[in-house]
Amino acid sequence: MEPSLGLVLSGGAARGAYEAGVMRFVLGDLARRLGRETWPEVVSGTSVGALNGVFAAARDAAELRRISELWQTLRIEQVYRLRPGRALIELLSAPRRGGFALLDPAPLARLVAERFPVRALRKAIGSRLTRAFIVAATEVATGLNAIFVDSAEGLSIPWQPGSRVHHEAIGHEHCRASAAIPFMFPSVAIGGRHHVDGGLRQNTPLRPVLAAGVDRALIVSVKQVREKEARLRRLDVPGAESEPSPLFLAGKMLNALMLDPIERDLWSAEYRNQVVAWGVDRYGEGFEREAAAAIGLRHVDIVHLWPSQDLGELAGRIYRERPPKTSRSIRFLLDRIVEYTHDLEADFLSYLYFDRAYTGALEALGYEDARRREEEIARLILRS
Repeated sequence: MEPSLGLVLSGGAARGAYEAGVMRFVLGDLARRLGRETWPEVVSGTSVGALNGVFAAARDAAELRRISELWQTLRIEQVYRLRPGRALIELLSAPRRGGFALLDPAPLARLVAERFPVRALRKAIGSRLTRAFIVAATEVATGLNAIFVDSAEGLSIPWQPGSRVHHEAIGHEHCRASAAIPFMFPSVAIGGRHHVDGGLRQNTPLRPVLAAGVDRALIVSVKQVREKEARLRRLDVPGAESEPSPLFLAGKMLNALMLDPIERDLWSAEYRNQVVAWGVDRYGEGFEREAAAAIGLRHVDIVHLWPSQDLGELAGRIYRERPPKTSRSIRFLLDRIVEYTHDLEADFLSYLYFDRAYTGALEALGYEDARRREEEIARLILRS
């Protein structure tokens, strides 16, 4: 199998603006500096990572610029409307198509349908320049991790525990299903089955990329690797801990649901690398080639990018300094989230804050974080 690069994008709602900044640098400016294309051959995304990832899978520089510009100029009304009255009716009445949801995602559905680069994606897949575009969602009825694989070469993703693999052309509905946060947005039906956010089972879909046989992978997370430890140190200050509010707990719930520990999969990948290194040392260079052909076991180089700032803290600070111009109902909701959020963080807000003041700052942060690690990323891309 030819050497190939995988791109893995995490879920995280409004935090996804960070990924767009990383992509702007890696797939745009870095490509120009290296004098060669830096598009990945395999792209895997969950939730907003799927919505961003399709622009990498489509291999269209103009479309890539548009997605960055969108995050830089985004308004909340382009993503959702607040519908508390309608949501209460749905909660108290018989089940309806799509189920209960606090927010009306009709604006997002229109935006995704309008911006989804279907022609560029089909061209990239059909030409096999993009070996696979992979989207992770969660099947409502079974709780299974639904892995949708779009590949012209019949790429086979081995069965994984708790998963169902679907080989089909991916459209905007798959990406919307992957981003349907339970209770926030209604589920989306695909093939007669309702699906919600893929982060419930696999928020950073590295495993399908490894199963696709890549030898290099760039992972973009939207949470600091040491965020929890840093917060615990700050909470050691007397009086810092207080009774948590429901909105504070809601932010923690979204963290638990959507920001799964990628460290587990990274440990698994490193263990695989150790096995390959041991085999090569004991049996010679042919070991890796034979292991890859027989059981798909190969060495994989990985670069993992994550925010250099706490995105929950950043959301709270920007909101207080530059509150968004939005509808009274949405402003009321966001004001209450900020009012009852712990002084040190605003996790819940960071998922719903689809305003240019915040998303523009995240997009710029992603670009700068990737630029600071340019040499490391370049080595990954240039390895063959």
